Amino acid sequence: MKTITTSNGNSLKPGESIKMKFPIELAKDQQEWILKKMNFTTGEIVKPGDIIGIIESKKLTFEFESYLHGKLEYTCSIGQKITADTILVEIKGVE
Repeated sequence: MKTITTSNGNSLKPGESIKMKFPIELAKDQQEWILKKMNFTTGEIVKPGDIIGIIESKKLTFEFESYLHGKLEYTCSIGQKITADTILVEIKGVE
């Protein structure tokens, strides 16, 4: 499964940040989700459409992507269990 997101005109001002959370809808199925791969590390710049990482359960694979341009301020750890509202990454606006 892949997220399909659009920015809907959302952009971050320099210094402003947003935290991307694991969708509650996916957590409702009671599967155990684990962060398997990160394609970017803290400090790197992401842009809309970049696949930031991959989360897996026994049945599904979920790619999560950036819908904003900015710098990664935080990323959760590979191997971390993911539950509803887990913060996956924090993106901060850059000039």
